[in-house]
Amino acid sequence: MLEKLPSTTVAETQQTSAPASIEMDQGTDRLHTFYYPWYRNINYDGYWMHWNHEHLEHWDEHVRKQYPKFQHDPNLNDIGSSYYPALGPYSSADPTIMEAHMRQLRSAMIGVIVVSWLPAHHSANERIDQVILPLLNTAHRFGLEVCLHLEPYVGRTATSVASDVTEAIERFTTHSAYYRLNQKPVFYAYDSYQIPSHEWSNAFQHLSSKVYLIALVLTERHLQEYVLRGPFDAAYSYFGATGFTPAATPSNWNSLVARANAAHKQFIPCVSPGYDDLRVRPWNGQNKRERQDGKYYDDYWRAAIASKATLVAITSFNEFHEGTQIEEVQPGSSISIHRQGIAPYDDYGQNQPSTFYLDRTKIWASEFLLKN
Repeated sequence: MLEKLPSTTVAETQQTSAPASIEMDQGTDRLHTFYYPWYRNINYDGYWMHWNHEHLEHWDEHVRKQYPKFQHDPNLNDIGSSYYPALGPYSSADPTIMEAHMRQLRSAMIGVIVVSWLPAHHSANERIDQVILPLLNTAHRFGLEVCLHLEPYVGRTATSVASDVTEAIERFTTHSAYYRLNQKPVFYAYDSYQIPSHEWSNAFQHLSSKVYLIALVLTERHLQEYVLRGPFDAAYSYFGATGFTPAATPSNWNSLVARANAAHKQFIPCVSPGYDDLRVRPWNGQNKRERQDGKYYDDYWRAAIASKATLVAITSFNEFHEGTQIEEVQPGSSISIHRQGIAPYDDYGQNQPSTFYLDRTKIWASEFLLKN
């Protein structure tokens, strides 16, 4: 079982002499992917986390009543995802899993992993916080870089996020594997639009010269308010369901990229292979997006390249709950589910290899670097 670790700094944990980098396909720091370190399993950690996700309740009482409370049970091969990982329901804290992930990422030419993070003092999130430094060390061995994805929490304000970023600067950003743009450590800020732009400006006055801050935007108005006239250096679209927001709709990317570039800022389009969160939000069928044997992903990539964006991010490497992952999965028919009423798992297509989306990512990454 993994014991709780005290908060540490890079200086206390980073290897003094880095081992030789693993020789694989060269990744590019112009290609990012969102990475979730929140999974735990009974064998490594002594408890389940996230694979045993419960069904999330709908906000409307009439809809909520149609879906009784339910929690997945990985002990019965029932996990909170429509896909079953090739590595099994793993622990993100397991060093062998970190290495396996880095190999997959390098094989796809991905250079930067954007890791979800909350400081340890927020609820039980020390379980996530404690893997950041091991991830940095492992990424360094594989020639990859890491930056943080600042997640929301109850009571979050621009001032509290500024405090979180100050902590992260002290603990993580001096690591040689921490990703920088314009010589500044990079932070993606999820749900940043839920806090007024002027509050971000006030809270980050003393940090604006020290960090490169990327805002999640839903609309062109958000881009204008938070990036072009606000304190953020760039924007990203994140969501994997095309049409879910204007910024996540590829037909709008040319305009968003052009407007950001004209102000010497950036808009980062986020490509996704599909979207399916029905095993955690069973009432959300209207937002499901079929993968169409890779066509959905290909169309996203074509739009991203056509936009002339400098950076592209992939939603996601391993967000299994929302079915946006490109990580290797097992054939759905190969998993025996020992629980009544649970549908078989999906996979990447009949006769397709588990590496199907990693392979396609490598092809599109090469095209992206050639044309942009």
